[in-house]
Amino acid sequence: MPRFFSVIIDLARVIIVRRDRISSDRNRVIGTFVERLNVLQAAEEVLQRMEESGYFHDVDLESLRTTIVGFLREPTRNLLGLCSYSRMHKKAQSPGERTWRILLNRDLLYSQRHELHATIYHEFLHGILGCEEGHGEKFKRFESLWPL
Repeated sequence: MPRFFSVIIDLARVIIVRRDRISSDRNRVIGTFVERLNVLQAAEEVLQRMEESGYFHDVDLESLRTTIVGFLREPTRNLLGLCSYSRMHKKAQSPGERTWRILLNRDLLYSQRHELHATIYHEFLHGILGCEEGHGEKFKRFESLWPL
């Protein structure tokens, strides 16, 4: 049975950390309500910019709105974001079916907003293009369009 506990930083901010049965040297961080709202708002802003750009007219961007957006385990030093694919990603008909979750470095919330948006865009591109593309030529072409 997993154990749940809270780490109280101050009265306005509680970070909930879940420990799994699988041992890990880094805690899973859910973040505060405000942090989760902020990261979801940023993801929505990126999707809106992608829709308005016209570059993704043939992509079902709406399907990405069901993707889980959360935070990487902490501490995270060198990684800004991660796109996790669903188990059925090779048979997926849309980016939302292909992408299970996007995890972000929580520190991005406290840096410049454009870094958070650029990282979310980068991870959405992985969801759109699939794992076979990786950071290939097509990925680099789309990534170079940012900021939209």
